[in-house]
Amino acid sequence: MKRLLTLFLLTVLLFPVYSQKKVYADYHGIRRTRLYDGEFGEWKYASKMTYSPEKSGVTQLTYNPDLILANGQHNIAAYEYPLVGMQSQYDPDNIEYQVLSAKTAGIDGFFVEWGYIDHTSNTLLQKIQEVAKKYDFEVGVNICDGWLMEKGWHAGTREENVEYFITCMQYLIDNVFTGSTAPIVNGKPVFYLFHDGFTAEEFKTIREHTYTYPDDYPVSGTDKFPNVIMRTTLNPSLTNDVYTPKSPLTQAGSEWVTENKVVPTPWMPERIRTGYHLTPKFHRYASADDCEIFLNAFATTVWRSGYPVKSGFVAPGMNNYGCGGWSTTGKLSYIPRDDGDTYERMWELNLKYKNMLNMIYIGSWNDYTEGHEIEPTVENGDRDLRMTLKYATQFKGETSYDESGITLPLELFKLRKKAEFFTLCGIDGSAYTSDLDKIAMSISDGDYADAESEIEDMKDRFAQLEAGITSESYHIDAAGLTITGSLNDDGEYVLSNGRTGVTIKDNDLKGKLAAQNYEGYMNFEYWDDTWGKNINIVSGTYKEPRDMFKTIAQLKHEGLGAWKTAKIRLYKENVKYGAESGNSDISFYGDDSKVSKIRNLSFDFTVYSTTSGAVSKSVSETSVRLFMSGKKLNILNAGENARLQIYNAAGGSSVCDMLVTKAVETVDLTSLSSGVYIAFIVSDSQYSSCKFIR
Repeated sequence: MKRLLTLFLLTVLLFPVYSQKKVYADYHGIRRTRLYDGEFGEWKYASKMTYSPEKSGVTQLTYNPDLILANGQHNIAAYEYPLVGMQSQYDPDNIEYQVLSAKTAGIDGFFVEWGYIDHTSNTLLQKIQEVAKKYDFEVGVNICDGWLMEKGWHAGTREENVEYFITCMQYLIDNVFTGSTAPIVNGKPVFYLFHDGFTAEEFKTIREHTYTYPDDYPVSGTDKFPNVIMRTTLNPSLTNDVYTPKSPLTQAGSEWVTENKVVPTPWMPERIRTGYHLTPKFHRYASADDCEIFLNAFATTVWRSGYPVKSGFVAPGMNNYGCGGWSTTGKLSYIPRDDGDTYERMWELNLKYKNMLNMIYIGSWNDYTEGHEIEPTVENGDRDLRMTLKYATQFKGETSYDESGITLPLELFKLRKKAEFFTLCGIDGSAYTSDLDKIAMSISDGDYADAESEIEDMKDRFAQLEAGITSESYHIDAAGLTITGSLNDDGEYVLSNGRTGVTIKDNDLKGKLAAQNYEGYMNFEYWDDTWGKNINIVSGTYKEPRDMFKTIAQLKHEGLGAWKTAKIRLYKENVKYGAESGNSDISFYGDDSKVSKIRNLSFDFTVYSTTSGAVSKSVSETSVRLFMSGKKLNILNAGENARLQIYNAAGGSSVCDMLVTKAVETVDLTSLSSGVYIAFIVSDSQYSSCKFIR
């Protein structure tokens, strides 16, 4: 027995056992919201379509996320709509929902599409890492080198940008490839190279640079540079209806494979079939058969070779009506989902070669603009997550799986937002943070029965709180409004002649809007005339930077030459009434075209009140406000003897407890370590809270 134990230990030392096979999902961004960020990012998109519009029937793609459609959905740049709704990717609650949803589906981590340190994708990366640390989830990068080298987004010559990226690579070594969230496959960090920017010689300069590796870097030995899997297009041909891709090794080239040690890896199968006969019409498409042939080209060459890490690839389909190929000359592309059949067939093919593969790369978790997301949607439900769990389990060689956790992250997210609603109503929703955190950990740990029981218990407790909240509805039509601006003979306000101001006459209502929580909407019609022209709608705001958060909506014309109906959300946290030019509540501005005009304005509000059965604090029109600006917490309208408390959301520990003696105060939070925090300020008559990430 002692001899066997010695042999076993010797085997482990000489031949280390690496972690199990991994499944990763590409993570696309950045998507934002008016409420959380003051803008939309990739939820918004507009482009003329000049590539064969006479055949596709599409002359332009214009998405205005401020518009709420008849079905209650926002007009986002997507063909399918997220089940969780339009959310900000900077919101830690939304990140938590996505991370936990991915974990319940057997996904080990996200690879964030990443450009360089100064790009907003790095902020997104950091925010995801903060949440991922809590839930044993990995976060890697898909380096989109074209953003740095081809887009002109970063100033500098090619040589200067290569030198700059060496600094970026050191940052990734220190902060992404080292630490608890590092993506480790076969004993070494790995990243995906999108391969649309660097030349082979430029990447060689980056790879051969001498980097400093941290003491806790997860690789010993001489070659510490992470393994690189590289997107490799196969330039297929179509002859007699036969889809024939070229060799991945030939397409990648020896200067990349041999000299730069990258591993050719699939991305979305290339669409080369003419698709004008499809409904809706597309310029190009690929069939599910084409997808299998595309993957087989890698299976018969790359996957059979002795590379240090080999990645398969799966995708649920594709529909890029959300972006139209990202340019005026872009092509509308399509791969059918076929109720999950395409995704299933791609998984099945990868499983045929699972003994050759170290990982599977899913394209993607959330790229709604190109329509190949697996995140749950209204149209597809959570079908793709259940299929991912089934096949990820087989790929990793596990014997069983549990689907019961897949719906729980969405339930948790709803509870998080309900707690925020309570706080706005004057009830301390933060009192339930630790209980919700416990549910999150139960989901992360796979204790789904416990999590479900805790969720049902929390729903009951929240229902009791809701019983203590009443509501009143208000509809304000033109008779209840003061409108100033250029009025034409048809009763329409021409926006291009100057500002059109809108003021609610009912001051008692405006007092309630300032003092109580509400859900508000503005309704109107606008003349959609010239493509590319904007209608801009602004208000006063409590938030900084004001130039960003003052915008209620920006509507881009589609060039229809017709009246369109608009329904716009008014957010309690953002809108300050009576603070616009001329003491108006809201101002409309148009571009230079005199055809920009509006008519039939009205407002709808549901105002919430707490009864004696709910613990609340009354607030006045000048109630205290908290908001982050950079690394500083700003306090406005603090009452006498106000007390500020800040807690670490992860552990609940207090990191700040101080009296606020001035009505306007700024607290420097530079010294706080990275994490998610909740700030509260309370006085005898005022209460406010906010959540932020450092």
